[in-house]
Amino acid sequence: MGRMPYQRPMILTASDIAVLTAQQSALLSHRLDDEGRVRQILTALSSLIGAQRSFAAFTLGAQFRFINNGAGPQIEAYLARVFRGFDRNGNALMCDPELEEINLRRRQMGPGVHHEAKLQLRERIEASAYFKEAFAPAGMHHVIGLTAPLPIGEAVFAFGFDGDDDPGFAGTRAVDLLRLVLPAFQAGFTAWDARATAQQELEAALASAPDMRLVTHAAPETTEAIRVIPGPPLPGYNRSWITFETNFATRPETRARAAARHGLTARQTEVMGLMLEGLTSARIAERLGISPHTARRHCEAVLSRLGIRSRAAIWSALSGNREA
Repeated sequence: MGRMPYQRPMILTASDIAVLTAQQSALLSHRLDDEGRVRQILTALSSLIGAQRSFAAFTLGAQFRFINNGAGPQIEAYLARVFRGFDRNGNALMCDPELEEINLRRRQMGPGVHHEAKLQLRERIEASAYFKEAFAPAGMHHVIGLTAPLPIGEAVFAFGFDGDDDPGFAGTRAVDLLRLVLPAFQAGFTAWDARATAQQELEAALASAPDMRLVTHAAPETTEAIRVIPGPPLPGYNRSWITFETNFATRPETRARAAARHGLTARQTEVMGLMLEGLTSARIAERLGISPHTARRHCEAVLSRLGIRSRAAIWSALSGNREA
């Protein structure tokens, strides 16, 4: 067997390590829906790998965002013109078939650091409409990307270099450094996408249930008239709570109408009532004398029958029975 070619290990300076640590922490803890903070991360990583310019393109809760960091405006304008939405698998759909092919291939490859040479032949890149009309005029002549697929769309940090002999583009150092950032990049955008999705679902539930109110700063006090249940983490807040009037929530006829409307069994209706009281699956198991696994399955069945994804959204389903 032939020997593997020797590769010199990457040498990190104290400054390199400090930048890497700071940006990993920023991706895991900072608000990624904040344009200024994302641009700060882009700037630090661009300097670290020797890129001349960069941009971020990502979806949070299916809302597309583009953040420019030194590139020309042509890429954002081009994407706005050719973007058609998403298919049922969450893939971006483009009027430009060549760009759509690149996006689909990158998403199928999963989270990673993608040198443009791994995605497409250089001759085809330079002949494409997206390169001639957007990337070249914007100064993104050669690109290395940091990407992670999301349930809908993906998160992309793209770093641009002037020439193919640029040290940051030609060597392996930029790719190796970005690979160290990749786990935090994937975890950070996955978490913030989940928060954005939860916010959209919660806002829809609140809009159809006037009794409900969202509290984010401090846990409100439960009283005889006001019930409080935990809400999901939201952009900018690690905790949230939903309050509602108990006089409507405790009416047996309200739950009975909801159960009949959505086909809940007697046990599922009972579990729904306990969920509305704010009990966790473990507490429901204790109250009903069943196993935690069985209680969790009942809770999942209630959400499934109601066609919702969170406990807070139960109130949206019940509100439709208010005047019945």
